[in-house]
Amino acid sequence: MTGRRRLLWPLIIGFLVPLAFGWSSLTSAPAPDCEGDPDEVIVGAGYDDSMDRSQRSVVDAWNEKGYRARFVEISRIPDDARAEMAATDPDGGCPYDVLVQDVAHLAESVEKGTASPVELPRPAAEFMARSVAAGQIAGVQYGVPFTADVPLAYAMGPADALIARIWGDDRSAAKPPGQALTQLTNYEGAMVNLIEAIGPEVVPLLSDPGAMPDGATLQRIVGPRLESWRTALKTGLIDGDSTAHSESLTLQAFRAASRSAPVVMRHWPSVFRALWLDRRFRDADGKLTFSYRPLPRGGVLGGSLLVISPKARNRAAAERLVDHLTQPAVQAKLFACGSYAPVLGTAYEVSAYETRQYTEALTCLRGDSEQPDTLVAEFDDFARTVRRAMDDALLRPQIPYYSRLSEVFRTCALTVLRSAAPREAAFYDEFAERLRAAAAGRLPGDGSACG
Repeated sequence: MTGRRRLLWPLIIGFLVPLAFGWSSLTSAPAPDCEGDPDEVIVGAGYDDSMDRSQRSVVDAWNEKGYRARFVEISRIPDDARAEMAATDPDGGCPYDVLVQDVAHLAESVEKGTASPVELPRPAAEFMARSVAAGQIAGVQYGVPFTADVPLAYAMGPADALIARIWGDDRSAAKPPGQALTQLTNYEGAMVNLIEAIGPEVVPLLSDPGAMPDGATLQRIVGPRLESWRTALKTGLIDGDSTAHSESLTLQAFRAASRSAPVVMRHWPSVFRALWLDRRFRDADGKLTFSYRPLPRGGVLGGSLLVISPKARNRAAAERLVDHLTQPAVQAKLFACGSYAPVLGTAYEVSAYETRQYTEALTCLRGDSEQPDTLVAEFDDFARTVRRAMDDALLRPQIPYYSRLSEVFRTCALTVLRSAAPREAAFYDEFAERLRAAAAGRLPGDGSACG
């Protein structure tokens, strides 16, 4: 790559939106007690921090086609956005007709009555299977997949042994060279990291609110992996600063890391663009100096769902917007311009963007580079890697009090990681009691050993 690439964000062009969905069985008249323009769809979402504000952009494109939608960003802080969505009163007014909701919190919305059953706007086979499953509760579809997310291991240097030790099944005595960077400050990102550290077996363990594991089961299944990570932190195999890191600080640490030994960063696909466009991560011949691959035992699925309020003022208009947002060209634009992983299989086929006339997506990929075909080929390889990671993605427990369960689990697990010595059976008994309370929506008692 001979020149620094400048991103050019195109004007929005129209996408073909069907006028009819075949959703007549779900269409209802506007709720009479909702204020405002019944023909305007109000979309509630967390903060859109993509490079070109691409979520807002694709909603605005619908407006340019003669429809009306208003994109409302609830909060820059994900937990605050979730809390406001959860606080929406299903028996009151309707501030939002459509919610762009994190996949982890659908069960809570269903329990509170703020999500209604939907039909997918196109055949389920066109969507990524994991994203479809994330939108289902007890076999009923309540969320239409909108964006996906699944972590990758980004590496500088030969990092196979390090990745196998931290996220795989390697239990050899020899310490591999290098250091891993991850996110272990006490927020939802730490819960995701802990699930990936422990492995797929932890998800079913926490998925039945009425059958939470006892202390002995927690110590047997969760304990060994937490002890492995505690040792890795103590010996520097995992960077000790990870216990204070969220996503942005991890990326900063990766950029500043010495390249004298392998470095691995667990992060989302969204950071690929930041590294891909940075000349410091290319050699003299323009080749990328970092690699990426799926986590060996699967990463936790992130992303968002489109949830329609049961009291949407104009159900038909909300459904038309949902169809627009899941059109292949829109999904390709969200991926190429905004770094949101697609929920449609065709949007991962970057080599076919030209044939399919995904003009906006291609403009974002090519910019004004002197080697646009090379950039498209590199992004195509990245897209295929993300799609492989999606096939093995892990769903978080789909229970109504997931947020409370997550807070308890990660608080107790992080206590183990920060401990000077292994924790005994009594600690795991307390851990289990706190989980049982959280899964039932209760607050734990005082004097908890989890801090």
